[in-house]
Parts: sequence; C-alpha cells; structure tokens
Amino acid sequence: MYFRHFDTRDEPIAGVIFLHGFGEHSGLYHRYAAELAAHGVAVWALDQIGHGLSDGERGDFGSFATVVDNAARLTAQAHAQFPDLPLVIAGHSVGSVGAVLAGIDAPDRYRAVVISGAPLSPLPWLPTGERQGEAGEAFELDPATLSADPFYLDQLENDPLAFTGADVERLLATAFPPAWERLDADLAGIRLPILAVHGRDDQVAPLDGVIAWQDRVSGLRIEVVDDAGHDVLNEVAHARVADLIGEFIAGTVGARPESSEVSA
Repeated sequence: MYFRHFDTRDEPIAGVIFLHGFGEHSGLYHRYAAELAAHGVAVWALDQIGHGLSDGERGDFGSFATVVDNAARLTAQAHAQFPDLPLVIAGHSVGSVGAVLAGIDAPDRYRAVVISGAPLSPLPWLPTGERQGEAGEAFELDPATLSADPFYLDQLENDPLAFTGADVERLLATAFPPAWERLDADLAGIRLPILAVHGRDDQVAPLDGVIAWQDRVSGLRIEVVDDAGHDVLNEVAHARVADLIGEFIAGTVGARPESSEVSA
C-alpha cells in the first residue's frame, strides 16, 4: 500500500488520515494538504488498492472492508510517528464512505470525521441488486462535471495515475450496497462529529443524499459550497473549502494555531 505524508513546518496540532475517491490517487491532493498545513494539520494519504502507485487491477479497490483495513494500517503508521497527535479520519467520494465506516468501527482512534462529495445514500445512476446490469440513468464520469478549476482539470487530463475509464458501474454496484446497508443500520449512532462538505452542483453524489441524513445524525454538520461540483476539495473555491475544514479540525482538537507551512 503506497501512501504520502504531507508534514507541517512546525509541530502539527492534528493529523488527517485521508482516503481518496475512485479514479484518483493521493498525489492529486498535494494542494489540499498544503492548505491544511497552514492550519497546523499534517496529512497521511494512501493510494487505494487499484489506484495510484498501489498494487491491484485498475479501479478495483476491493470491498469497503478492505478500505477500512487499509485506513487502520495508515492510522497505525501515523500514530507510530506521532503517538500523541489527535487524528481525524477523512475521505472524498468513495473514500468518504470508507472514512465514515472507519469512524463507526473505531471511534476511539479519531476525534472527528471529515467527508466531501459523500455518496451516503443510493445513487440514482447506479443500478444495484435486481437492477444491476440494467441500463439505469445515463452516467459518464466527465472531468468537466467534477470541477471547474483549470489547474485540477489539467492534472486529471495529463496525470497517468488518474483515470475515468475503468468499469465504474460494475465495481461500485458490487461495493456500495453492503456499505449503504451498514450506514443505514449504524451511522445514526456514530460517536464522532462529522463535517460533510458538498458541492451544490454535484452530479456524481447528489446533495440530497447527504441532506437526507441531517435529522438522523446528531453530530453531522453539512457545509454546501455554491457553484461547486463533485470534487469540491479541488474546485475553484478550494482555498475556502480547506480553510473551513482546517478550522473545523482545529476547533475539534481544541487548538487555534498560527499559520505554518508545508515542508514536504
């Protein structure tokens, strides 16, 4: 399992264990990690199985149990480096579901959960169960619908480790239903605060799927970003989004540091 550690110049106040989304890898989040470093937050970001520099068939991250297990391994790595550092489990898109499940399974390891573009509810374009294999609603993972940020879109187009061409529907139709069942059973009882950041114009994981949980999860805070698509951490408003997340983390761990800079 490949991972990147983005450190802070000064002693960090908190660490984020970050799980990326489908077709991505940890290197796409170097800007986000640098922005969190300004809040004193270090980041450990893995490449999911089948993604980036980790082994596996392209796009096939296995099951969410595998995602959670790998998050635990990365958490242990961060804890070994900084035994007293408070940790937050975080994820984007597919990774956000893994982050929530990790928070449910091991709340004592983390102070909070941060998710973005989170598909916490069944997706209208993804046929599952008896409908699996049907045409469903037309869905194409078009980078232009993910973000309007030209720097990020250039990354997606030219980075050989990023992709949109794997069998999205087949892979996700297998992995998501058991995870959604687990969320339906256990998410309402999660013991950790959750910050959910979501683009208002998200076409991959529509905002309604997160709003549906607002009355069921007492510790859920939803922040909607206008004029933003699915990849809200890499949108035009990325700096404002990162500030929001950094402030949430600092408040959760009880610290308000002066700005620091990323050193790696």
